[in-house]
Amino acid sequence: MRFVDAHLHTDMIEDVQLQKLVMMGMEGAVIPSPHMFLGSHDADAVLLLWERFLTLEVNTAKTLGFEAYVSLSIPFFGVTAKDAEKCLEKLPDFLKHERVVAMGEIGLDCGTKFEVDLFREHLRIAKAHDLPVILHTPIRLAPQGPTITPRILEIIGEEGFPVEKCVFDHAGEETMEFRMTTGGMVGLSICWDKMPPEAAARMVIERPEWRGRLIINSELGGQGNDYFMVPRVMLAMRLMGLDKGTIDEVCYQTPKDFFKLPLE
Repeated sequence: MRFVDAHLHTDMIEDVQLQKLVMMGMEGAVIPSPHMFLGSHDADAVLLLWERFLTLEVNTAKTLGFEAYVSLSIPFFGVTAKDAEKCLEKLPDFLKHERVVAMGEIGLDCGTKFEVDLFREHLRIAKAHDLPVILHTPIRLAPQGPTITPRILEIIGEEGFPVEKCVFDHAGEETMEFRMTTGGMVGLSICWDKMPPEAAARMVIERPEWRGRLIINSELGGQGNDYFMVPRVMLAMRLMGLDKGTIDEVCYQTPKDFFKLPLE
């Protein structure tokens, strides 16, 4: 069965693991910029990362058998306000690249003033370039989640950004009802600290009215599990009795259509 992983940090994964994903059915992936850097980095590090995504990562993907697309943004942890300003000046030029299909990860985690200000700037640029956005939201057990996630929606409204062009990523089971009221897409990140494969599969099966707005991704996988989280969700859905056509619609067609990926 084929799938698109709409949030896959390929720069953090070994090529041999990526090729295994291809053999499991991955035909395309969206590589988002990280929401944070470990340690402190300057503007040049961000620009170099964007350049890597649009050259090395895209070309390597082709050699491994899948198509890679890119989502760009400035990390809101690990970059100073001064360096973020330098990157914001350069960002529109990078967005012209044919492989850029979105902006992100953008959003909030703790809700600092710097996060909020940068989030607003990201939304303004995305709106000007008619791009969808991948929203980082606090993970399922983060204590700030109940207040920060609604704040993200509030800022989107204040900036007049179309919520239907947003993916509220990293959803947890407890916040699903709220996320589905936003009018945006909802990302299920199947990762060790986010949502288990079986929980995602059960959600797709038990809430058919949600299927067209769910984007299933691995975020990264790994870290004690493995990198094959989307195939694990697909397997769980099959074992729970879901037909192949519906699985294809959720795991391939929905992300392909939302990000307007030119996959055949």
